Amino acid sequence: MFHHGAPARLAALVDFEMATIGDPLLDLGWVVMSWPDAGEDRTSQWYVDFTGMPDRADLLEHYAKLSGRDVSEIDYYVILARFKMAIVLEGGHAQFVRGEAGNPAMAYFGDIVLQMARQAADLAAATRL
Repeated sequence: MFHHGAPARLAALVDFEMATIGDPLLDLGWVVMSWPDAGEDRTSQWYVDFTGMPDRADLLEHYAKLSGRDVSEIDYYVILARFKMAIVLEGGHAQFVRGEAGNPAMAYFGDIVLQMARQAADLAAATRL
């Protein structure tokens, strides 16, 4: 995306495939759905080493302070984000099953789809919302 006017100046890079139109808390839910909390392993979560990073509660507190948004119902957005991730990965896994995948890692997406859907359902059952 470019700023209005001349000369042309880059304003943002947007991944339209994953961008959320609507409540920005869904994007926050996407970020924190796999962010480790205090006491959780910070070195092997997904593909990121979180060593030295704030825990989930501190991240949410900082976001709320800077944005002015209420994050008290973040579980709702994490549940939606986990289902969204499951849906996206299911598409990749379906390509693999049909023999159309260009990425051999898509063979493993089926298990991750089930894990993400299970985590979303577990949080939905456990949350106070």
